[in-house]
Amino acid sequence: MNKDISAISGQRSPLFIITGEQGEGKTTYLKQILDKLSNEDIRISGIVAPGYFQGSLRSGFDLIDIYTGMSEELCSVVPTHDSELHGRYYFRNSGISFGCNAILNPIKEGTPDLVVIDEVGRFELNGVMWAGCIDLLYEMNHPPMIWTVRSCFVDDVLKRWPYPKSVIVDIDSVPQSEVIPEILNEIREFRSILPIKCK
Repeated sequence: MNKDISAISGQRSPLFIITGEQGEGKTTYLKQILDKLSNEDIRISGIVAPGYFQGSLRSGFDLIDIYTGMSEELCSVVPTHDSELHGRYYFRNSGISFGCNAILNPIKEGTPDLVVIDEVGRFELNGVMWAGCIDLLYEMNHPPMIWTVRSCFVDDVLKRWPYPKSVIVDIDSVPQSEVIPEILNEIREFRSILPIKCK
């Protein structure tokens, strides 16, 4: 596995980046990892964004709040009264708010073991979509994270958010069986440094 590790004070938890080309299966790969982690007593928060299709054409994306299981439409090729056009999709303002709450609220309310953002790319590099949430996370003592990032955006994403320990997981070359033990090890390490709460 390709690891890019540098030293930046205050940023201890690692970032796992699942990468591949557009439409290659990053979200599917991620969901399979999360399914296996769910058997390990892991508290996972954040968002997964599966696409949906009309015929053979992708026509939009839903958001799933991993922590609660609730879902909401993020974007579609069909405009609505509260949507804004980004690229070829109309993004629902309600969907963006839903996603930001799913990313941040569990951290404010407690301490999940793992935070997931599917996905980080062109919009975030331009300061929209999940960029504000990520900026807040970057300043926090947060759990390990998993992001999905298209291959062409990985370098720019790591320049904008230069995590000290970033693990690049190419879905074409890295089996899930290699990734999962490393994620579990990082979660155990994060748990070990949490302050002990009085009961």
